[in-house]
Amino acid sequence: MKRLRKGFVLFAITFISFASYAQTTSDLRLNEILSNNTENIVDNYAQHSTWFEIYNPKYGTIDIGGCYVTDDVNNPKKYRIPQGIKETKIQSQQYLLIWADGIDYHGPLYTNFKLNPDGGYIALYSNDGKTLIDQVKYPKLEANTSYAKNRNDEWAISERVTPSLQNNTYNEISASERLGLRDPYGAVISATAIVVVFSVLILLFVCFKQLAKFHLKTSKKKAAEAQGIDIDKVEHAGEETGDIYAAIALALRLYQDDIHDFEDMVVTIEREDKIYSPWNSKLQSLRETPIVKKSK
Repeated sequence: MKRLRKGFVLFAITFISFASYAQTTSDLRLNEILSNNTENIVDNYAQHSTWFEIYNPKYGTIDIGGCYVTDDVNNPKKYRIPQGIKETKIQSQQYLLIWADGIDYHGPLYTNFKLNPDGGYIALYSNDGKTLIDQVKYPKLEANTSYAKNRNDEWAISERVTPSLQNNTYNEISASERLGLRDPYGAVISATAIVVVFSVLILLFVCFKQLAKFHLKTSKKKAAEAQGIDIDKVEHAGEETGDIYAAIALALRLYQDDIHDFEDMVVTIEREDKIYSPWNSKLQSLRETPIVKKSK
């Protein structure tokens, strides 16, 4: 069992090693060449040196250290790329720019040969100096015009020089440029922006409104459960019609103005019962009428 595990581990290490070696030797590609640099980018010494670019199309980092580049078909080992430095590790879908200024002691990414503006040859070899990885013959180029691969993986002259970036050859127009040609005044972009902004605002309004309703319903439900009230009554609380509010307002108005119904104007007369006493009777205060006798 242990031997089987060791064998499996050894096989995995061997497979990974071969896979890594295969990526390093076969997957890298020459991507762009600038052999006549007069006004383009400058190197670390502020010189308009010629340069070429190597591209890693795979999904893993590839270390190009130890490989060879040359401009001589008969000398594959003309310049060896240094090993053990981070600059030579090309990450996935990234580019490595190498200066061809003819002065290799300027740095690890400076070759001992220059590119010929009248056309020439450049090749990339693996670290054994024999296995060819990629090669290209470039034509005579005008100043600050590169020779680059397009989207169809074909070499073409490009007026748009793109060091360490995705190539954009002369016969290709970017999406922004196409939009500029179709909409020179920006009317479509402005209208699209307005529609997008207002659509987002409307969507936010609807979302917040629904959220407020949900929060209110939840609060009413919790309050009803806490007080032991019927939930249906609580849910419909605050949903009275306008007629009810109008009647309440009218009643308050009449109460404040002290205006009452006709029933309040009815006068009710009730007989008042009093205790009778002969002493306070008017009969006690009256005298008898005197009798006048006539003489005969």
